[in-house]
Amino acid sequence: MPITFNGMSPVLIVMGGFEGYMTMSFLIFAIWFISSLFVGRAYCAYGCQWGATQELLAYAVPKQLDASKKKKRRKIKYIVFIIWIVFVALGPILTLGYINGFSPFYPTPGDPTGLISWNELNIGQLIFYFGIISSVVLLFGLVGGNRSFCNYACPMGVLGVIGTKIMNLLRYPALHLEADPEKCTQCKECSKACVMGLDVHELVDSGNMYNADCILCGSCVATCNQDTIKYTWKWRNRRS
Repeated sequence: MPITFNGMSPVLIVMGGFEGYMTMSFLIFAIWFISSLFVGRAYCAYGCQWGATQELLAYAVPKQLDASKKKKRRKIKYIVFIIWIVFVALGPILTLGYINGFSPFYPTPGDPTGLISWNELNIGQLIFYFGIISSVVLLFGLVGGNRSFCNYACPMGVLGVIGTKIMNLLRYPALHLEADPEKCTQCKECSKACVMGLDVHELVDSGNMYNADCILCGSCVATCNQDTIKYTWKWRNRRS
């Protein structure tokens, strides 16, 4: 995360836009969104450094999400996303487009060291920069539980939610979960294993595994001994 943060920064994409640069994070977030049209939010599970940081934190502080509050709190990230996307769009609007073109090395255009997230000669900046990031992730984990930042505040995750909703609506061949309720033994281990705090058992019982906050991590698939839940590309008719 410290090394590659510039390439996945929700801040630099905004700063670059106001200076007329299309940043590396713009490209990565675009790829993130396009991928979600075919593999849902799997990027959140397997490619996101923010998610990986929270997963590591969960080993040290194994706290689950509060089931009684998580549904209400999950709406917060949509507010954060709207504010963020407005600023992402505002920069190129005010500068009349990305007049300086694509800069993979922003915030130091033309200097390849910009791909690295800090100046090793400025240890104070390093401590301050990642101290804030670490503190935010740690605070969310301690207060809200495992992957609480993903659940409650991550604007990038909403890109995946939008892609997943499109995928679920059009139902073209794409990676998703399906379940056979008849195989379920009601052990509810799938719900306990879900890193996003979803009631997977309820989804299985309904016969519809779609949930906007599912990141397709496969924890429920691996936990179920009855092979009730599986990955698939083909869609079947939903239970009415």
